[in-house]
Amino acid sequence: MREATRSPGWMLAVATLDQVAITMSQQGLAVLSVAFRAYARLGVAQMGLLFSTVALGAVLGMLPAGLAADRLGPKRLAWISGAAILLVLGSLGVAVPRHFWLLELLLGLVGLLLPALSLTGATAVTNRFDGSGREGLAIGVRQAATPLGGILAAALFPWLVHRWSLRAVLLLIAANVGFWTLAFARILPPRPPRAGAPLPAPAALGRLLRRLRDPLVVDFLLAPGQYALLTYSLLDLHDRWQVPMGEAGPLLALALLGGFLARIGLGRVSDVHRNPVRLIALTALAGLGGLVLWALLPRPLALPWLMLLFLGLGAGVDGWNALLTAWTTEVTSSSQRGLALGLVGMAGFLGVVMALPVFGGLVRVTGSYRPGWVFLAVIYGLGALVAWRAQGRLRAEEREQVPGRAR
Repeated sequence: MREATRSPGWMLAVATLDQVAITMSQQGLAVLSVAFRAYARLGVAQMGLLFSTVALGAVLGMLPAGLAADRLGPKRLAWISGAAILLVLGSLGVAVPRHFWLLELLLGLVGLLLPALSLTGATAVTNRFDGSGREGLAIGVRQAATPLGGILAAALFPWLVHRWSLRAVLLLIAANVGFWTLAFARILPPRPPRAGAPLPAPAALGRLLRRLRDPLVVDFLLAPGQYALLTYSLLDLHDRWQVPMGEAGPLLALALLGGFLARIGLGRVSDVHRNPVRLIALTALAGLGGLVLWALLPRPLALPWLMLLFLGLGAGVDGWNALLTAWTTEVTSSSQRGLALGLVGMAGFLGVVMALPVFGGLVRVTGSYRPGWVFLAVIYGLGALVAWRAQGRLRAEEREQVPGRAR
C-alpha cells in the first residue's frame, strides 16, 4: 500500500509529466506530418483526412473513456490505457505502413485511446485536490503540460526525424507515453473497495447534460483555437509575411509558452477569486483581440513586436483550458466527474473536427489566411458571450440561495 502514502504534490508532478508525454504523442503526430507525407507519398487531401482521423477517434473515445474513469477508477484505467497505447503506437512504429488505409486504421486507434490517457490524469488530479483550496492551481499546472508538450514536440521531433528516421521517432513516442502512463498508474492509490459507478439512467444523464450545457458549448467554440494555431500559423507566417521557418517555429513555440503560463497563472487566480467562468470569458476576449489584430495587420511587424503578439495570442487562445476543467468539476459530483470531463472533451474535439475544415475552406476559396482568423475570432467572441451569460446566471442563482440559507 505504499502508493496510498504518496503526497498530492508527488502525484501532481507525475500526472503533469504524463500529460506532457501524452501531448507529445498527440501533437507530435501532426508535427511529423511532413515526414509522413514524404514516407508514404501522400497527397494534400490524404494528409488532411489522415490527421482528422486522430481527432475523430478522440471524439468517439471520449464518452467511453469518461464512463470507464468513473467505473474502473483512474488507477485501473491508467494501467489499461498505458498498455494499449504502448501496443498501438509501438505497432505503428514497427510497421510504419506506406499504405494509406493502414495508416488511417492505426492513427484512428491512437486517437481512440488518447481520451482515456488524458482523462485518467484529469480525474485523479481533480479528485485528489477537490476542496483543498488549491484545486485551480493543481488543474492549471497539470493542464499547462499540454502546451509544454507541444513545445517539446515541435522543437525535438523534426530534428530527430532528420537525424534518425520516422520509425525511430515513432518508437520513441510510444515508449515515452507508455512509460509515463504506466508510471502514473503505479503511484496512484488503489480505489477504495466499493462498487463502480453505475451507468447513468437517462433521467440522470439528462440532468448532467443540463448542468454541463454551458461548459459544453464553450469548449465546442473555443477548442479549435489552439489547433488552428498549430496547423495554420506557420504556413501563414511563411506565406503572408515571408518569415523564414527558422523564425516561424520559435514564434509558434512562444505562443504555446503563452498558453502554458496563462494556464498556471489563471488557475492560481481562480483559487483566490473562485470565479473560473468570468476568467474564461475574459481570456476568450483576449484571444478574440489577438486574432482580430493578427488577421487585420496590414504589414509585418518587427520581430520583437511579433514575439509579443504571439505570446499574448497563445495566452488568449489557449489559456482558458484549465479554467474550463475547474468549472466542470464545480458543477458535477465526484462520482460523475469522469463522464462529465469526457462529455466536455468530446464537445471540444467536435468543435475542432467541424471548425478546421471551415478555416481551411476559407483559405482555399479566398487565397488568404485572413478570413480564417476572422472566422476564428467570431467563434471566440461567441464563446466569450456564452461564458459571460453563464456567469450572470450563476450569480443570480447564488443571490437566490442566500435568503434560503438565512431562513
